[in-house]
Amino acid sequence: MRKLPGMTEKDNLFLKRIGFLANDNSYFGELVGIAKDFASQNLCVLVVSQDPVLRTVFLETVALFRFKTLKSFVDFNVKQSGSDKLISVISTLDSDSVFFLDNIDCLSLDFQDELLGLIEKGFFEERKILLAAGTDKNLDELAEEGKFSAKLAFRLGLLKTNILSINEIKSGVKSLTWVLLDMANAVSGKQVEGFTKSALDKIENHFWKNGIFELKSVVDFAVASCETETIPESNLPFVNSVSKDTNSVVFQTLGDDKTMKTALDSFKRYYVIKILEENGNNQTQAAKVLGLQRTYVSRLLNELHIR
Repeated sequence: MRKLPGMTEKDNLFLKRIGFLANDNSYFGELVGIAKDFASQNLCVLVVSQDPVLRTVFLETVALFRFKTLKSFVDFNVKQSGSDKLISVISTLDSDSVFFLDNIDCLSLDFQDELLGLIEKGFFEERKILLAAGTDKNLDELAEEGKFSAKLAFRLGLLKTNILSINEIKSGVKSLTWVLLDMANAVSGKQVEGFTKSALDKIENHFWKNGIFELKSVVDFAVASCETETIPESNLPFVNSVSKDTNSVVFQTLGDDKTMKTALDSFKRYYVIKILEENGNNQTQAAKVLGLQRTYVSRLLNELHIR
C-alpha cells in the first residue's frame, strides 16, 4: 500500500482508515486523484454516495491533501428534521479546519439559509476552513420539490463528486476485504493470512446492503472466530443464513397453528434474524436499520427466542 503525499509515520492510524483509497484498485485510485484536485480549490465540497463510510473517508482524504496532517476526527450528534444526523469536525494539529455536514439534506431550511449566509459572506474562506457536505440524495431534485435550498444546492454543486457503492465497483469488495483483514489482525493480535477460495467467493458475490460498515463487521467477526491460518466459509456470519422467501419461511414454521399472531411472530423472527445477520449481529446497528430503540430490540430477541 503506497503512502499519500504529506503523510508521516504518526499518520499511520489515519492511513489505515483510508487505506483502501490508496489500494491497487483503479476506481479507488481515481477517487484519490479527485480528492487531491478538490483540496487545491477554495470551494465547498459535496460528496454524494449511498455509503456513509465512503462519504466520510473521501472527505477525510480531501482534508489530508489540503492540510497535510490531521490529529483527530470528531462527530457531534445533532437533530434535524426529527432524525439523528451528524455534523463532524476534522481537526488539524493547530485548529479546527474542516466542517463536515453529513446528511445535509436533512438539515432544516432555516439552518440551510444560515449556512448559505455564512458562505456568501466568506466566513469559511476568510478563516481557511474547508466546508464539506455529504448526502445520499440528489439535492437539485430536492430543491425542485421545495425541500432544499436551491441556492445552497448550487453553491455546493460547484465542487461535487458522486461515489459508487462497493457493490457497483468492480473488484472493490476484494480490495477492501484485504485492507480490512489487515486492520482486524492488528486489532485482534492475530495473523490470519487470508480466506479460502469459497469464502472469498462468498464475500465478493454477497450484496452489501450496508456498504463498508457491514463488510468490516463481517471481516472483524470472521477474524475473531477464526482458529486456522485462513478463514473458511463457515466463519462468515451471513453463510447459512435465512435465504428462503418470506412465504415459505412463514408457512413452514406455522405447523397446525395458523393464527395471525403466530404468523406475524414467525415473520418477525425471520426478519429480525436476517437484519442481525446483515449487520454482523450488532444489535445497535440492527436497531437503526429496523428503526427501533436498542432496548426494544433486546426485548424483541427475548420474546422471539432469538439467541
